[in-house]
Amino acid sequence: MASCSTVACGVCDSQHTTTNADYWCPECDEGLCSQCLKYHNASKALRNHDVISVDNYKQLPPSIANISTYCTQHERKFQNYCSQHASICCPQCVQSNHANCVGILSLENVIQTAKTSVLLETIDQNLRDIKINIERVVKDRTQNLVEIKKQKQKFHDEIKQVRNQINEHLDNLEQQILQDLHAAEDKIKSQINDLLGKLTEHMEKLDLLQTNMSALREYASDLQTFLGSKMIETEIKKHELSMQSLYKDDCLQKIDLNCKIEDKISDVLSTVSSFGSISVDASSPLVEMQTDKAEQAQIRTFSHAPPTSINDIKITLKSKLDFSFVIGCAFSSNGDIFMVSYEKKCLLVLKEVGTLQSNIPLSNPNPVDVTCIDDKSVAVSFPHSKQIQIINISTKTIERTIKTTSNCFGISYRDDYLYFNTGSGIQKVNVSGNCSPTFIKEDTMSFFCFITTSTDKIFYTNPSNSTVTCCSLTGEKMWEYKDQLVCNYPRGIAVDKTSNVYIATVNSSIFVLSPDGKKARKLIASKDQLSSTYGLAFDVKNEHLLVANVNGPILYKLN
Repeated sequence: MASCSTVACGVCDSQHTTTNADYWCPECDEGLCSQCLKYHNASKALRNHDVISVDNYKQLPPSIANISTYCTQHERKFQNYCSQHASICCPQCVQSNHANCVGILSLENVIQTAKTSVLLETIDQNLRDIKINIERVVKDRTQNLVEIKKQKQKFHDEIKQVRNQINEHLDNLEQQILQDLHAAEDKIKSQINDLLGKLTEHMEKLDLLQTNMSALREYASDLQTFLGSKMIETEIKKHELSMQSLYKDDCLQKIDLNCKIEDKISDVLSTVSSFGSISVDASSPLVEMQTDKAEQAQIRTFSHAPPTSINDIKITLKSKLDFSFVIGCAFSSNGDIFMVSYEKKCLLVLKEVGTLQSNIPLSNPNPVDVTCIDDKSVAVSFPHSKQIQIINISTKTIERTIKTTSNCFGISYRDDYLYFNTGSGIQKVNVSGNCSPTFIKEDTMSFFCFITTSTDKIFYTNPSNSTVTCCSLTGEKMWEYKDQLVCNYPRGIAVDKTSNVYIATVNSSIFVLSPDGKKARKLIASKDQLSSTYGLAFDVKNEHLLVANVNGPILYKLN
């Protein structure tokens, strides 16, 4: 924790008076007695500081409590955050080290939602997932020990049974095979027990991280919460890598004992020189691990590494789907496909191989876009009726209807919020139905501006001025791409897991933007100049790219 000793009042100490502090100001980085707190709160420059009690301050872990609000290099207060380098900066840092960086944000805006950010929930979930994984591995390894013991006993009995049928000449051979059997078991036990010991150490460290998280939530300032959560996130990634290495190091292979008894054991006096042999077989792990919620996949499922540059990306035609008037599309985490037909007012649900699973009629006419909330439900936008419907895929029923204050066209889901295009900007509404004011204003936005989201960004197209824009989740513009020769009337938009941005233009061309929005490359140049392309979706699991097209959706595969 932060400290168990007495904290002195910094103001009194500067006046050569020793007084115990009752409060702590993280921004001033000093303690305050009750009297000095009155002057502190009366000051116009200081009254908005988040002061906490000294008792609460002492509950903070030292690594959090020691976070300074000032740059040690330039001795100036941190005022900005560079999203490109994930670091806080003072004004001098921005000028000297981040002059060419994209996405320099106001630190005050970044940290104001630190305690309610998705990062804290993600860290909590990651901690829980890792602990669950350890428990599963412990259970699996313990069960393997039980099986090994049973196998050992089984083979031991077989050996003894054969041994009782032969004479004294086999005593030495019997002892040798039993020694081999015990040695094999001891070796396996030693390996597994070593692994269990390391897992116990992981659990202890994770318990400490959870304790620190609780203190972070309850007592840390916004800045401490933001930076502390980053520090804890780094530690969690180390634990995740350690858990993943168990597969690479073959630590989770199922181990079995084998014993082969010689067929001619009865002829042992003349032909047999050994009682048998002991071997150890390893097979594929049976334990399954849970990973980050955003991935929603098992840890054993690895896809090939994504391209590091847009110049490395290649796509090939996988299939053309026989459905007409599709303008909005989305993927679930397991690769299932959702599409809405504007004219036929229905929701199409396809398995990942492209076969139709169900056709769900929609109660309102002219649906525009669809986004996946989870594997059981999707949200569909209806601009003419100014509403969003959340539809249960299993029951084919409407779970909830959300009335919007304006039209809703392109739509995307991220962390309990639906983001949608109103025709004059972007609004968001949580799944419970509380609609927020327009937080991204774009007067030139048109009917078919599509939206997609990543972990911390919003991307949207604007056909009216042929632009692609990237904003933070709070609405601050990070970059804008505009090149009418490449990006002529963009519509659909999607993002892969390395933040490459895919765009579908009105003439059925597909191009990709680098994560910083500075480079573009055309992937597909359509020979058909018909204005038929609309929505776009990316399947992270299978690395598929789906283009919604009124003449029939097209599915591409990344190579």
